[in-house]
Amino acid sequence: MQTWHCIALIIISVAVFFYASFMDEIEERSKSSLLALSNQPIEISKESVEEPLVPTSKTWAETFLTLESDIAEPYALLLHEEALESVGLINTLYTDLEKSPIAKELIFSPFTSELLDGNERQILSSLISIRPRSKNSLEVICKGHSNRSAALLSEMMIRTYNQLIHSETIESPLPLSLSEKFKKHQELKSQMEELKVKIQEETEGSPEESVEVMAIRSEIMQVEDEVNLHKNHLVKIEVIHQDKLDPMEYLHIPPIRDFGQVSQLGNILEQLKSMRLDQTLNKFTREEVEKNILATSQDLEKQVVTAIDHLKKTVSELLLRKKDLQKTIFDHISEAKLALSQSENIRRFKQIKILASNLHKDYEDETLRWIACKSSYTLYRTPE
Repeated sequence: MQTWHCIALIIISVAVFFYASFMDEIEERSKSSLLALSNQPIEISKESVEEPLVPTSKTWAETFLTLESDIAEPYALLLHEEALESVGLINTLYTDLEKSPIAKELIFSPFTSELLDGNERQILSSLISIRPRSKNSLEVICKGHSNRSAALLSEMMIRTYNQLIHSETIESPLPLSLSEKFKKHQELKSQMEELKVKIQEETEGSPEESVEVMAIRSEIMQVEDEVNLHKNHLVKIEVIHQDKLDPMEYLHIPPIRDFGQVSQLGNILEQLKSMRLDQTLNKFTREEVEKNILATSQDLEKQVVTAIDHLKKTVSELLLRKKDLQKTIFDHISEAKLALSQSENIRRFKQIKILASNLHKDYEDETLRWIACKSSYTLYRTPE
């Protein structure tokens, strides 16, 4: 054996020895982390699902972050704390981990598959805790089974929080209090819109109606006629489907027949079926006819399905149009008439309108405060 062969064998042997030692060390660390986790007095059961899934123990590494606010008022830290604990932040962190299997494995490696099943976001949330640090700062604690995993989670927290702060919209704010106020205001608005429709129906035919209102009611009647016509078509479609009639029956329904290439494909299919009855066709021609029948039938089926979807969409649009017209009529009802009315719907409408107005003002005021908070904070890793 040549000298260089001996040297190569020696190098390979040494490398294998160090690699085996490294893997043994990793396995021992993993076992110790799992043993430390199993020794904690935390039981995962149906009754304790809502409790933190990560024990507060010195066996867990911790990386500390500091969030400082330039705003001295207490609301600033309260809003930031809500944002740091928000579902939106946890969901974004988890989505980022899903894109990186290595990072996900590093964060979740101490947990068994049974524990992880369906609890990933809750576990991730339990790895992060927030507490006051000073009058104008919060301390964010990121836990991990190792210094590396805790540091990784802290880096993700900084990046994700900063990204969400700059990308959030007024309709989907991070702080829970803002999010709840927005949803509540939307619910109140929806209730008001429904009441508008009911109130205009109550006032239908009133001698005080203006020419504009009468014209709108006339348009509503036209829309209703169209809706009823299309509904009749949909009933026929349902009968054909339930009774498993010949699919060609769909072509007798005007909106289906007149949609796209339905009529053209239907004619071609009939011609092909007629050709198939010709006994003089040779084998090759008959096979080609059968292929064309199958292909045309498939194309026709796709067109019919699209036509039915289009018909349903048309009905939905007409119903929305009717509701919009009804709401427009409500806007023509004078405030004086509303004030004198004893209608229960009008009374409820007035109450909800006041609630919605007050809530909207509170939401706008708190949104302005949150906008100020977002432009006057710093989130960084706490120096050791």
